[in-house]
Amino acid sequence: MRKFLWTALLLLVGCAAPPREEAPPAAPRRPAAPAETWSVVGSSLTLRVYRDGPMQKLGHNHLITSDRLVGVVLLRQPLVESGFELSLPLESFVIDDAAARSRAGGEFAAPVPQKDRDATWHNMLGEKLLNAAQHPEMRLAAEALSGETGHYQARVHVSVAGSEHVVIAPFTVTIEGDQLKAHSSFRLNHADVGLVPFTVALGALKVRDDFEVDLTLDARRGS
Repeated sequence: MRKFLWTALLLLVGCAAPPREEAPPAAPRRPAAPAETWSVVGSSLTLRVYRDGPMQKLGHNHLITSDRLVGVVLLRQPLVESGFELSLPLESFVIDDAAARSRAGGEFAAPVPQKDRDATWHNMLGEKLLNAAQHPEMRLAAEALSGETGHYQARVHVSVAGSEHVVIAPFTVTIEGDQLKAHSSFRLNHADVGLVPFTVALGALKVRDDFEVDLTLDARRGS
């Protein structure tokens, strides 16, 4: 009887799992169109980071800026097949530049004491966040765009702090003669790029999970 039950069980298992079919071969990827390389000759990256937690009044909303994003735009036809390759040294970030905060206004209008700016810079580049000692650059790369003329979305590979993540960024793009201008403004959570918000005092004072990104690129043909 026991032998019969084991035989029946094996038959049932065999019926429940149909034979595995071979996966169809992947469609061959169309070769990318030849790219014309345009050099990034001007850029600005701004991060708006907000305080949070029960003791947030002891902290500041921070404006983090850099104008040292460099790289190339790989321009193809049609334009949606274009992409870019960019890098930024993390040490180029400036915390709460007085002129930048004045231009931003609103929650960022008031200046931040230098000692607080210095502490934020060291915390941000430290091992627990960007780990700039081991990974001194942030890299951004996109292989193609989607959307309509002038208004696009890019799948951007963000490499920072030793890991790579993909974020979707909207871009407006204008091309006039030998000049290309691109701008993107969007919101992210720390987890979107593999980071954990900085906290102190068991979370009584911390950085809010979401932050705002503003990116502007100025590229020239053949520069």
